[in-house]
Amino acid sequence: MASDQSRSSTTAKALEAAGDRETAHDIGALDTASAGADAKLAPTRPSLVQRLIYGPPPGADELRAGGVMAAALTKASHPVVDKALEKLAAGDAFAADGKLSEGLRATLAAEGAYGLTVASEFGGRGESYLQLAAVEEALVANGLGPMAVEISGHLTIGAGSLIGYGSEAQRSTFLPLVAEGVPMGFALTEVGIGVNAKKIEAYVERDAAGDFRLFAEGARNKLWITNARHGALVAIVARLGQGGMQLGLFLTQLPDTDIEAETAGWSFRCEPSGVAAFTANHNSRLHFSNYPIPAGNLIEGDGVEILFYSLRLGRCMLAAMSAGYQRMLACDAANYARQRQGVGGLVIRHELPQLALGRMLGGSLQARALAFLALSQDASGADLAGLRDLTKSAAAQTGLETMVACEHVLGGRSFAAGSRVNAARVNLHLFGVVEGEDEMIRMGMVRDVTMPFVERYLAPLLGELRAVNTDDAGKIMPADQRILVVGPRALWHHPRRTLTALGRMIRNPALYRLGAWIGRNLLVDLMRPISPVRRNAGQDLPDKALRAHARFATRELARLRWTYLRLSLTFQLELASAQMVMQRFGQQIEWLVSILALCHHAAAEDPSQWRAADLQCTLLTEKVRAGRVGLRTGNLRRLRRRVAAVGADLVNGSASLLHGLEPEPFAHPFDLEDSAAP
Repeated sequence: MASDQSRSSTTAKALEAAGDRETAHDIGALDTASAGADAKLAPTRPSLVQRLIYGPPPGADELRAGGVMAAALTKASHPVVDKALEKLAAGDAFAADGKLSEGLRATLAAEGAYGLTVASEFGGRGESYLQLAAVEEALVANGLGPMAVEISGHLTIGAGSLIGYGSEAQRSTFLPLVAEGVPMGFALTEVGIGVNAKKIEAYVERDAAGDFRLFAEGARNKLWITNARHGALVAIVARLGQGGMQLGLFLTQLPDTDIEAETAGWSFRCEPSGVAAFTANHNSRLHFSNYPIPAGNLIEGDGVEILFYSLRLGRCMLAAMSAGYQRMLACDAANYARQRQGVGGLVIRHELPQLALGRMLGGSLQARALAFLALSQDASGADLAGLRDLTKSAAAQTGLETMVACEHVLGGRSFAAGSRVNAARVNLHLFGVVEGEDEMIRMGMVRDVTMPFVERYLAPLLGELRAVNTDDAGKIMPADQRILVVGPRALWHHPRRTLTALGRMIRNPALYRLGAWIGRNLLVDLMRPISPVRRNAGQDLPDKALRAHARFATRELARLRWTYLRLSLTFQLELASAQMVMQRFGQQIEWLVSILALCHHAAAEDPSQWRAADLQCTLLTEKVRAGRVGLRTGNLRRLRRRVAAVGADLVNGSASLLHGLEPEPFAHPFDLEDSAAP
């Protein structure tokens, strides 16, 4: 695997050479944290997605492992699900205010739901994350999505930090509380800081006794913290010292009530975030001032690194929940369509409603297939680079598509107040943002998947181009003097430096390594028709249609290595900041891996699931073929120019469509100075 420095250097240095130092610093810091989490996991096999693109391709048994496990787990009953459904049937699952009832929580805690993946030595059930995914999907599919959300956050980014990085003393102290049902959250985001975790402002200072005092006041308040409530356990990311460079993770059990400084010398408040999603759950804004945390509650390790470590499981659970939501929507929509008389008879008889229902079934199967494929890979010690991210983004996208399809079948009834379909809408929209915003993690996925290739073959050549963009003092040249792409335009405007860059590239051994790579891969493509691995891709699948889809996805994924090479040679230093290019390329990977996952997952199921997978693969193939046009270099350059023009209007305030309009103030203003009041 690449070193921490190499993981962060290529994209960061390219951005810096292009003049975007702030983004370069942020990306470099986040990449380093991600690399630290990967080192902690110590994978024993390369990424599945990397192998699908760059080879050698994985075997059918590896691709099908998740489906085989899912077939066994999703068909078997589980005591946690059984108890939850008993409470639901009795009308005791939700309180009068629509939140999860304390009775449901107590019943499931007694059944071990909150300790499902906690080792038995700490009072947990000691089951696998694959089993947790099956439980979460079943809860959501039966209308208990909020319960699944609570348990998922509790056991992944919550307890995951303790399990992965906690000391023996910390695990012995806190994991029994986790297992018995004391809710646990992870407090990273703040009023003033969202996705850029390395810019958080909450901080701790040492007191006279050597313990910590936490300051998260005003805009430093922790915001959107799921499972945070009075008495809950929370892992809090904060700087070591105000303005300090190092981030730490601190465990605390929140007080049972708000505390005022006048009585205790420190203050704490917990209040609802006011978010419209996950309204049945606790989601809070937390204020701390001079808040005491014992020295022994510091979890050793960078707080953001620990978050990355835990997110791999959170993203898989989100996919399992998405599968459950989509099954629930399909159930309600099919029930309506079988009874509702439309124009010319029952709604279910018509082709367009049938297509919409097929989208729902296919979307749920796609989300499930990816969740179990990723979890089976994790359990086998494989690197989840790429797969963890596309699993989440694909599941979130199919959830939205299923929501729209459900609305087309149900019409206005899908907006009925109090219906579970209506309640699911905002949650499914939020799935595209929580656990990482989809468009951003697709770009991160591309960087993860292509990193070994870039570091070996392209980074040294880009380094020569970066070198001619710095002056004798080592400073980046002004924007009008930078060469981002070696080509006719650069040669015309900056002939001397362009020729210098070309000369350095010709002398760099990486150019000849790249030439050898091109030659080897051309030979592989020429031999493809007679290669038994390529020729037999998907050959053992039980359905002819699935075999054809698997062959298509395998072939197209291998071709993407040429697409990425073309994009790299075309955009060169521009590629690091060409977000639309990276996003569209990442979307192609996501669709193709989803097709392959669907085929092998459905193979372990019954023919009705083969047919649902066939339809979903057909719809995904249409997207793949349309997406190829969008990746043509000329189209991309024209699109980027037009987007930049509109973006300039917005930056400069010259977009006349917005003139005369006053924005509504933020619900949680983040431009405040520190204050005792939120």
